[in-house]
Amino acid sequence: MPKFSLIVVALMTGTAAVAQAPQVSVRTDVQKQIDQNFEKGDTNHDGFLNRAEVQAMTNKALQGVEPKIEAEFKVLDKDGNGQISLAEFKAAAAAKLAQNPEATLQRFDANKDGKISPAEFRTPVLSAFDRVDANKDGKVTADEAKKAQGR
Repeated sequence: MPKFSLIVVALMTGTAAVAQAPQVSVRTDVQKQIDQNFEKGDTNHDGFLNRAEVQAMTNKALQGVEPKIEAEFKVLDKDGNGQISLAEFKAAAAAKLAQNPEATLQRFDANKDGKISPAEFRTPVLSAFDRVDANKDGKVTADEAKKAQGR
């Protein structure tokens, strides 16, 4: 599973645990968390996420991210030389893309009406979940998550 998908799952479900290969994730629990986060983000309660709401959600998700970026750089810099190789850069670029609210809006706004419906908000995350759920039992085990990260 591409790193971008794990980041999107983490951002939209509001938990870093998803990106850290959980022991077991149940699809219905993931969907419930997604729906709760959608409701929190839909501050005008119109049933959609607009640009301002996506921006606010992104800003909230990025609070305190600087120390995490430093830690991530150290993780990506496998040889510890203070430089990131092309492969390391590609992984970092995918993560950076996830921080762009306009890109997020474009990714989730399937019908391109400038807002995200609950179904549009849910679809990419649950699709990623379904790709990782190899045996299609509605649960993602640590083993399935690990195998998906290797793809």
